[in-house]
Amino acid sequence: MRNFRGRSNAAQMTRTFTAMILLIVLITGASIAFVVGYRLTRNRMDDSSVLVSSLERSIIDDEPDWHHWKQTSPIDTDDTYVKVITKIPGKKKETFYSDNAEDFLAAKQWAIPGFSRFYYSDDFGFFYRSGSESRHVYYETWTGLHDVVHIFRLILLDLLIAMVLCGILGYFVTAWLARRLNQPLSALTNAAKQISHADNISYHETLPVPEHPDEVRDLGTEINQLLQSLNDQALRDHQFVADASHELRTPLTAIRGHISLINRRGQDHPEVIPRSLAFIDRESSRMQTLVEHLLQLSRMDHAEVQLSYQDIATAVKDTVNRYQGSLQQTIELNIATTSMAYFNPESLQQILIALLSNASKYSPANAPITVTVTTQADQPVIMIADQGMGISDANKAHVFERFYRVDQARSQEIPGTGLGLAIVARLATLNQAKVTVSDNQPHGTIFTLHLTTNLVD
Repeated sequence: MRNFRGRSNAAQMTRTFTAMILLIVLITGASIAFVVGYRLTRNRMDDSSVLVSSLERSIIDDEPDWHHWKQTSPIDTDDTYVKVITKIPGKKKETFYSDNAEDFLAAKQWAIPGFSRFYYSDDFGFFYRSGSESRHVYYETWTGLHDVVHIFRLILLDLLIAMVLCGILGYFVTAWLARRLNQPLSALTNAAKQISHADNISYHETLPVPEHPDEVRDLGTEINQLLQSLNDQALRDHQFVADASHELRTPLTAIRGHISLINRRGQDHPEVIPRSLAFIDRESSRMQTLVEHLLQLSRMDHAEVQLSYQDIATAVKDTVNRYQGSLQQTIELNIATTSMAYFNPESLQQILIALLSNASKYSPANAPITVTVTTQADQPVIMIADQGMGISDANKAHVFERFYRVDQARSQEIPGTGLGLAIVARLATLNQAKVTVSDNQPHGTIFTLHLTTNLVD
């Protein structure tokens, strides 16, 4: 019952539906009471007119025959009091009372507010007063509403009993139904608590997804997708930290080793100092590049770039002409089409420079690098092909991961931080493009940048 108390979903559902049941019973009972009461009261009001009509027929010698009136009246006269006043010209005004009418009129009466013809007496109860005049005879009648009041009491009593029974029954039925409907959601909550309070998290946890109801199933599915995304991101972050630590630990260890070498042998063997300083300078520069790349990747995780409609051929020509002098290899530029696409010029230049630098590092100095601008499936593409060592199929799926370098590239002879292609992939995503890798025949690698001609919001 703990989950059912307070402001839980089940508790609110129970209170709401119980209140609705009580309100429906109250409105229904009040409507029935009003309709029945109105019809009964209306009938008693009509009865007073019938009583007067029958009393008119019982006037003998200008005096009412009460016995004849009771015998011939189609309406029960036991609960009715009548006062008759005769005002016949030439005769004395006379007043006649039915049985017990004088005692009734002598009792204290209160008019009901808003209903001027309805009265209440402590001794006689509720009455309806009516008056009429016919042939110099004035009739004043008080018709009892005891039957109406009695039926009203029965209706109110039945309504009270129905409200109590419906309230109790509705509360327990609604509480049971609410708990049953809330059980899948409670199971999700408990599973989430177990995951959040677990001592060891494997980053593969998922919540149990029920088949019904559909809303909870959809919620569980979406939460599991969110958990999967967060778990994947956490694993990537852990791997990133481990890789960054490894990449930084190697040059730091080497730098400290050469510093120790200078401290130990620098005075006796000064020839080791220039060589050690050159190594320290090279490794510190590599560390600086690594840190800059890490900061660049970190900024790009939340970066946005402004895309515009640009000519691909012009952007590629400018980049190749500007960067050609920095490479040992020659660059062969093939522009098979002059198409337009949406991209950021600065980002595209950075992507091309990174891919050209990557191709240069893994290609012989006498092997040209080919840059081709063409179309595939009506979409513009830029292809950078080298004639280097190539990339195996097993490594192709990982080359865009941070710090990933193929086995042949782990030698210190080939410079790099292992972040260049990760930056390329991120920049491609920011430009709503896609970069892929494939084999270049007979040997080498082709990186293909697939651009788009449609701006995606």
